[in-house]
Amino acid sequence: MNFRNKLIVSLRHLKADKTNTFISVTGLILGLGIVAVILVYVLNEYGYNSSFANNDRIYRVLNYNRNDNNTWANTPFIIGKTAKERFAEVTDYAHQYNIGNIDVKKNNEFIPEEDVICTESSFFSMFGVDILQGSLDDFDDTERKILISKKMAEKYFGPEDPLGKTLTLRYKGKESEMEVAAVFRDIPQNSSIKATLVASIDYGLKHLADNINTNGVTPDETSFREAWQGVFFTNYLLLENGTDIGVLETKIEEAGIEYSSVNFPISLSLQALNDIYFGSEKIVDNHRKEQGNFSMLLVLVFVGILILLTASINYLNLASAKAMTQVKTFAVRKVCGAQRKSIIGQMIFESTLITLIALPFAVIAARLALPYLSDMLGKDYTIEMNSQSAVSFSILALITLATGILSGAIVSFRASRFGLVNVLKGNKVDIGNKQYARKAMVVFQITIFIALISTMLLVQKQVRYAFNKDMGFAKQGLIRVPLGDHDLDLFKEGITKNPNVLSASGTLWMPPSSNKMYVSIPKVSNRTEMVKVNGLFVDYGFAETMGMKIIMGSDFDKEKNNSGVLVNESAIETLGLTDVLGEETAFGTVVGVVSDFNMFSIHEAIAPMLIGLNPAMSQNIAIRLRTENLPETIKFLEETWKETGGTSTFTFDFTNDILREMYEADIRFSKMIGLLAVIAICIASLGLFGLSLLIGKQRIKEIGVRKVNGAKVSEILTMLNKDIVVWVVIAFAIATPIAYFAMNKWLENFAYKTTLSWWIFALAGVLALGIALLTVSWQSWRAATRNPVEALRYE
Repeated sequence: MNFRNKLIVSLRHLKADKTNTFISVTGLILGLGIVAVILVYVLNEYGYNSSFANNDRIYRVLNYNRNDNNTWANTPFIIGKTAKERFAEVTDYAHQYNIGNIDVKKNNEFIPEEDVICTESSFFSMFGVDILQGSLDDFDDTERKILISKKMAEKYFGPEDPLGKTLTLRYKGKESEMEVAAVFRDIPQNSSIKATLVASIDYGLKHLADNINTNGVTPDETSFREAWQGVFFTNYLLLENGTDIGVLETKIEEAGIEYSSVNFPISLSLQALNDIYFGSEKIVDNHRKEQGNFSMLLVLVFVGILILLTASINYLNLASAKAMTQVKTFAVRKVCGAQRKSIIGQMIFESTLITLIALPFAVIAARLALPYLSDMLGKDYTIEMNSQSAVSFSILALITLATGILSGAIVSFRASRFGLVNVLKGNKVDIGNKQYARKAMVVFQITIFIALISTMLLVQKQVRYAFNKDMGFAKQGLIRVPLGDHDLDLFKEGITKNPNVLSASGTLWMPPSSNKMYVSIPKVSNRTEMVKVNGLFVDYGFAETMGMKIIMGSDFDKEKNNSGVLVNESAIETLGLTDVLGEETAFGTVVGVVSDFNMFSIHEAIAPMLIGLNPAMSQNIAIRLRTENLPETIKFLEETWKETGGTSTFTFDFTNDILREMYEADIRFSKMIGLLAVIAICIASLGLFGLSLLIGKQRIKEIGVRKVNGAKVSEILTMLNKDIVVWVVIAFAIATPIAYFAMNKWLENFAYKTTLSWWIFALAGVLALGIALLTVSWQSWRAATRNPVEALRYE
């Protein structure tokens, strides 16, 4: 049979059974649409940093500090220069220093910009970031020139040529006039290095010196270039092709040991640029804004495959059930001379045609849904006409063809093996005695739904636990205000006049926080032994403002103590304290002990904390408010902010806002699993509905006979629906241990976790049973209430 005839016959079959065609195509659109979205996400994630030229030859220098037992991405500035001069394998180097947030003036308004870095001109040639306009001449020799991305140029200058024009930068109230020297191509989103504005290293060194100003004394900027004791920069090295990484790493490690000291040990190693995104979980990186989760990627791929299988199963079930009604057609074709391979080829062609019909609609659905799904994924990936999208579409097309061919082959091989004589004699023929394969596939679909729903419920329960857990301080009425360039004492004095402001205290970071400061100090009971604790600098009245419980001693108080440290309970044993109060640590005398509190997320166990008094280090102010009249109190804070000087914008976060940001990845995971569960049950429900239609048609005479013999409607309904109940029970028995094991593994990521309650699985099972029964009950009711005369009139 030629292609044209196959197409005509296939279209005729699809048109003749519109309901099953619609169910199959809709299921495949949903399945292939999800696969398309997951493909875009996975390829972008897996392709992190692949847009950079020489990405396979660029390495980042790391330093392991044995005093605090951490590997750091920040290393001494001089390493790049030293490596190039001493090792032939290193052809070039570049530094990265992140300024972080800086305000850029547009008209009369200052707009905060986050992706601001300082580097050399060599960065652009090393990483292959194209300069679209302007030149890098003299960029390394001045601190007054900046480079901006194409997107930023459009944002601040519109259609005008930005070259030579001035942008005003403001940091901590200090403004700098900067000349735009060049415009570079936007760095793709799936890159570890984020940059929309680039300043020179000279500007970065000056910024660093201003930041670590101590008692009015600013360090010499040139000392940072030569010192081996300062770890403020990321060093990237460009290596020769074919470099033996192990040999070079040994050389670099030896160079580090050469300049190492007891107080500042240096143990250098190399990390490939391509490994940074997924391989930096145990690396302290002050420049890292995001980190890949390879396990999550595998979960998404696995779930995507399951969803596609669910959609394919719909076609398999419906096609195999439909084939039972077409066996006489196949028999007649065989009598007329059709060979078995011809019948198989026709069915495979028809199956492939269905998947190809679904493909363009799936791509359209994926493109429309991707902006909404991006919020769940935490990325702003899009389906555009580029090389990566071409790869995604090619893979999707291959998956589509494979799905169609395999599905058609499975059905056709089973359907075409009927005995010709038995069929023409009118004997009853079935694909299998009890259709075990079809039942197993339905059970598989329901199993996926129960497992996904159980996972979603558990993740939501854990997130609620994280929000409601006693963190060791009072969350109610507590807000965080970033200080910016405001004067701490002036603002604090102004707001505490309001009776609705109960207390306020400055702090480097307000708990809960993702920021960390590791401190390695001698153990009090054994000065030769170094121990690692987490550090925090705060203002007077910190413990009172946070609502922490003082177990021993007192909080920092101007009238009682103007120096010293607070420790938490966990730090007592770590530091080897015995009398505790009055004992001397490397950071001062212990003046008080606070109860253990969660400084960080509940993914981590409570760590030993050493809290030092240093109001000058405050970057935020914690404010305790009465919960009554909050809008009026917040308005008062904003007005006081404007009256007490400074140029920073007033912003604030309640503790729950901070927690929401901290557990954003877990919340997104819960939403994504929930969405996939809904899609899985929609596809499965479509299949069940179609299957119930076909089964109703196949058993229409049986139902008629039963009704003639006195069977009640309820008995007919029970007969038609009992299989569904059995399938759900079997699926529940399979899904529960699988989901239990998977969720237990996921909960291992948390130091503090909720219980894995039985009702999670029970609710998932009840939902699955309810949805399944609702899906088939309408068709069962129609079949059960039909006049038996219509089924038996020709018997």
